[in-house]
Amino acid sequence: AVTIGPAALIALGCRVCQQCHTGKCSWGICTSDLKLTKRINPEIGARRAANLLRGWALEIKDMLGGMGLNAVESLRGNRLHLRAIGLNEKELEILGVRMAGE
Repeated sequence: AVTIGPAALIALGCRVCQQCHTGKCSWGICTSDLKLTKRINPEIGARRAANLLRGWALEIKDMLGGMGLNAVESLRGNRLHLRAIGLNEKELEILGVRMAGE
């Protein structure tokens, strides 16, 4: 599973005050309070979120290039190129991947 939630919120201008659940986000991101929603500029937020995703896409292309691949689809069903970080031996065995650096 992959989540972009926190990174996207930060791209929109979140200052990580951890008040999302209250509905009183002082930055106007996680709120339905009309006074607070005026604090966010949707055009700037959209531009910054798009820039984040574009940056990630370029990073993925660089990593794939380092592995001698030209598309993410090349990884599908091909565990020879995949490496793990922070997994134990049992997890590595179950997933059929090697530890990073091997």
